[in-house]
Formats: sequence, C-alpha cells, structure tokens
Amino acid sequence: MMTKEMSPNKAALSYMLTVLTASWLITIILFIKPEVGIKTFSIIMFIPAVAAIVFRKMQGRKLRDRHRKMNAKALGFGILYPLLLIVLCAAASILSGTGAWHPEQPVDLKSIITVLVTIVVNLIVVWGEEYGWRGYLLPELTKHYGKLKATFFVGIVWALYHMPAVFLLAKATGMSHPLLLCAIQACVVFAVSFPFSYCYYLSGSLIPVLFFHSVWNVVNTKVLGDIYTNTSGLLQGNLFIMNGEGVMGLIVCGALMVWFIWKLRRNGVERKTIELRSVHQSIQ
Repeated sequence: MMTKEMSPNKAALSYMLTVLTASWLITIILFIKPEVGIKTFSIIMFIPAVAAIVFRKMQGRKLRDRHRKMNAKALGFGILYPLLLIVLCAAASILSGTGAWHPEQPVDLKSIITVLVTIVVNLIVVWGEEYGWRGYLLPELTKHYGKLKATFFVGIVWALYHMPAVFLLAKATGMSHPLLLCAIQACVVFAVSFPFSYCYYLSGSLIPVLFFHSVWNVVNTKVLGDIYTNTSGLLQGNLFIMNGEGVMGLIVCGALMVWFIWKLRRNGVERKTIELRSVHQSIQ
C-alpha cells in the first residue's frame, strides 16, 4: 500500500509498470477478435489517466496539483508545432515522390470547420493519456531526475505503451511490415515526447499539451493518413513512408529532437546554477 511518504521515483516506477501491464493485457484481450479490437482499441487511451487518479488517491494527494496558469507562448507552441511537423512531413513526401496531393474530397470551409470542431472534441480523448503522462508521470519524475531524464523515461514508457496496439492494428488492417511499422512508430513517439515535455514546461499547465496531442492526432490523420486504420488522407501515397508516425515522421521528429534535448539540458543547468546561487547567498 502506497503512502504519501513514498518517494516520487518509486511511485513513478510503480505507475509505469501498472499502466504498461494493464494496457498490454487489455489490448491483447480486445484483439482476440481483430474486428472487435479495431473498433474498441481507443479505450486504452484512458488507462494512463485512470491509473494516475488511483495513484494520487493512494498517495493522499489531490487530483490536481496547485493551479498553474496557461500562457500564450505554451498554447501557441502546442497548436503550431504539431502543424509544423505535419507540413514538413507532407513537403518531404511530395518532394521525394512518396506522396502526392490528390485529395479525394475538396478542402473547403466546411471541412476546415469540421477539423477544428474535431480537435476541440478530441481534447477529451487525449486527456486520457495526457493526465497520466504529462499531468502525473512527467512532474513526478522531474522531481527526482530533472527535466531531460524525466522526458527520456516518459518517452520510453509512452513508446512501449503504444507498441501492442500499433502492431495488432497493422496486422488486422493489412498494413505492410507491421513489426517494422510498430518499431518506427515507437521511435517517433519517443522523439516527439521531447517537444511535448517542452510544451508542458513552458507553463506547467496541461491545456497546451492537450491541444498539441489533439492537433497532432486529428490533422496528421486528415492530411497524411491514419496508420491505425490504414486509411489515406489528403495526401495519397505509401502511409508507411509519408505518415507523421511513419518514416517521414521519424526523420523530421528525430532531427528536431536534438534541439529540444539541448534546450531541456540547458534549462536544467540554469536551474542548478540558480539553486547554487541561492544556497551561496543564504550562507553569506
């Protein structure tokens, strides 16, 4: 039984093991019948949030930490950065000849409004993951390991969490190379966890991160296709190559990850410098 005296790193480790075990087991059970798994796999998105609520209660903590105000920089980053990733993947796909702009349906005002409404509605769905990953696990790990290492660990567990569902969906929907797709998608998730963390650290509010996740999920599938259901988007071509969670996504997110690693490491050094100065001043 956990108590409020339990150290953050032990609580985080227990949380990660709980989420991975529960999500993997439920995913496997759902895909005993592939047709059922295809329709219901999204329920695993709420496991991180449910587990976080349970762990907070067991630790004697409130469901939400002290209120932190969202700022314009964090919200702007949460909306614009995933759009940048998608544009870069689309441009790389078109220039390389792996994708072509041949939308089956015209892009008009109605379709744009539909996407915007879907993004807002989808905030509820992505909360199921984000309340766990960035609302509980990332702050818990940050207390013990700092921003960069905390992001590294969250990226690993977030990637592992997706793997069974991605592999089983790829097999069920006829995607080529399901095991390779599973590995590449996991690497993309790990790489994109760094800008996700950066977005969270900009304000400490979960709202910008929710928009980041929702914009990515909705616009990526709308433009570059959906690897989870093997359906094309506005770009026609090889989903495995051009999708934001495929080869192009790995190249783009992997390259940009380097900057975020540098930024998080720099923030950690600056924080330690400030703490040392405070200690030095208090001694004087």
